[in-house]
Amino acid sequence: MNELFLKLKIINALAGIVLKGKNVGDFILGKSVRIFERALAEYAGSKYAFGVASGTDALILSLKACGIGPGDEVIVPAVGFYSSAGAVSWVNAKPVFVDVSPKDHNIDVLKIEKAISPKTKAIIIVHLNGRMADMDEILRIAEKRSLKVIVDASHAIGSRYREKPIGNFGDLICLSLNPTKTLGGCGDGGVILANDEALAQKISRLRIYGASRWIEVYWNNAIVGTASRLGTLEAAVLNEKLPYLDSFINRQRENYFIYKEILGNIKDLEWPEEYQDYFINGYRLPILTKRRDDLINYLSNKGEKLYNMYPVPLPYLPVFKNLGYKEGDFKVAEKIAGECKNYIVRICFPMSSVINDIPYKMSVLV
Repeated sequence: MNELFLKLKIINALAGIVLKGKNVGDFILGKSVRIFERALAEYAGSKYAFGVASGTDALILSLKACGIGPGDEVIVPAVGFYSSAGAVSWVNAKPVFVDVSPKDHNIDVLKIEKAISPKTKAIIIVHLNGRMADMDEILRIAEKRSLKVIVDASHAIGSRYREKPIGNFGDLICLSLNPTKTLGGCGDGGVILANDEALAQKISRLRIYGASRWIEVYWNNAIVGTASRLGTLEAAVLNEKLPYLDSFINRQRENYFIYKEILGNIKDLEWPEEYQDYFINGYRLPILTKRRDDLINYLSNKGEKLYNMYPVPLPYLPVFKNLGYKEGDFKVAEKIAGECKNYIVRICFPMSSVINDIPYKMSVLV
């Protein structure tokens, strides 16, 4: 897809809404939102999709829809962005952290059951860096212990597990659509995917003041809801990008494996393992090394940047100090915090021309 052509399509879509919109229904949960929700649900393999204000709101509303609140506990991986755990605290429940696996940096499925108590109501799974977690085993545990599974798939649009897309795994699947993501708009946005009709109805009401439709917000508020909606203009941008998502992911994956192949010539580097049953979208390439500063300086001199995305394990953030975790409780998370740097491989829409130079840039690194 030509970058200029895509930009023109986006501008045309936005202009159409601004020029033709006549009432509130054109701008709040308007036609472009409904089109995007249907298209994304089909792409992700789910029955329903609901646009919300952000990925963080997607997690909060999912917890609320599952009836989670004060006195409840939710299993959360020790590595990830703040929102995965912060959303649990936001609904006045308690996050219970589980260390991640050194093999894929996702939650260690062998440690989940030990963290479950009579108060546990759900597990939050994060598909970190675009690499899906071991969902078969997680769903087995959840079914055995009657737990809900809420998935933070913000990094993983387009990834697959055993040939199935993200919408096939979990009770509710949350996405962020901000500009840093593989499928991102030009501002904040999020989506909740669902397959259960009852949960879908709750999500639909929670995002619009507890009403089932916008027209009913003044008189039919059946539950306590809030205002968390994907904007119509954001949806219009995303509608233009979604048809080209697979082609962008293919290029993103090419860049991911170029980075990995050439950096493979540098000693003392570790990466998560690659599994045949997993299709990773190439969002980020995590690199572990005890010589982190040397690697940073080396690549910086070549014009390349690395980022420490998770410099502090979630349980050690100041906001969670009251939970009583201490150094040594999450050894893999601590190793990732101390040794891991990330190449940001993702391609933003429209694509930066810098991406086209990656094969050349990487050829001079070593």
